[in-house]
Amino acid sequence: MQALIKVLCSAACAGALLLAGAAHANYPDRPVKLIVPYAPGGITDNLARALAEGVSRELKQPIVVENKAGASAMIGTGMVANAPADGYTLLMASNGNMTVTPLVMKKLTYDPIKELRVIAIVGELPIVAVTNLQTPATDLRSFAAYAKANDGKLNFASLGQGNVLYLTARKIEGELGIRMTEVPYKGSAPSLTALMANDVQFYIDVLPGALPFIQSGKLKALAVPMSKRISWLPDVPTLEEAGYGAFHAASWLGWAVPAATPPDVVARLQGAIGRFAQDEKFRATFTKAGVLMLPAMTPAQVDEYLKADRERWGALIRQHNITID
Repeated sequence: MQALIKVLCSAACAGALLLAGAAHANYPDRPVKLIVPYAPGGITDNLARALAEGVSRELKQPIVVENKAGASAMIGTGMVANAPADGYTLLMASNGNMTVTPLVMKKLTYDPIKELRVIAIVGELPIVAVTNLQTPATDLRSFAAYAKANDGKLNFASLGQGNVLYLTARKIEGELGIRMTEVPYKGSAPSLTALMANDVQFYIDVLPGALPFIQSGKLKALAVPMSKRISWLPDVPTLEEAGYGAFHAASWLGWAVPAATPPDVVARLQGAIGRFAQDEKFRATFTKAGVLMLPAMTPAQVDEYLKADRERWGALIRQHNITID
């Protein structure tokens, strides 16, 4: 009797696996939803929509983009973390919502590292340190000298402590051995306006935000805290070239899914993203906008990239004892 039960159970399990496999083989058989946990209109949203359009052609199903901004991207990110793990709800991921937020927020109702899986990273937003025309500095050395001569009197614009821009500002402040006062703003646009008005004298921004003002001569780029110089600003040195500690500060962009999403569904998505992300027109469009388009990564390379990213920002967060209730 026990032998018969084992045979029947094995047959039932095999049947269930075959049915599941058949269901996944047809994936996707209906529209897919991409949650963007940021407001519409920015570079992240634009990239998300272009990816969605291109990948939808690969998958032969529509990908519907929904912006669910708010609470430092926790609203949209939490929606995907709690969504069915079937490949029909995707997340526009970055090191904002996948790296920094889980390290600084005390009261998250989900764990992005355990409940979500980053399946692709397509690009980085380089970060640049800028000052205004009123500040008599052309590089980090001269800015440090000016700041020390005006000890504690200079301000820097901040979007809040739970993001890579603030962390990079504190990193550079420490490297230069200076003190600046944080002035919070609600977004890059008001921060840049305040900088040009000399309400603040220093700002760390992603390249797409600051680049037009640098190119038009309204702001001065002091350094790029990246591992190497960037093509948009070939004459601007890295931190290491300026004589300070090497550091790679960038905000990466990619897609994530609920962690329990079946491997074959993940593979289907990764293949579709990988193929479209190499499209020359797509890459040229966002390169022009200031996105550093990355080469295709294997799943193992994505995991290694994320590990290094978490270690880098985690060390800074611990150094400055940053927590947000």
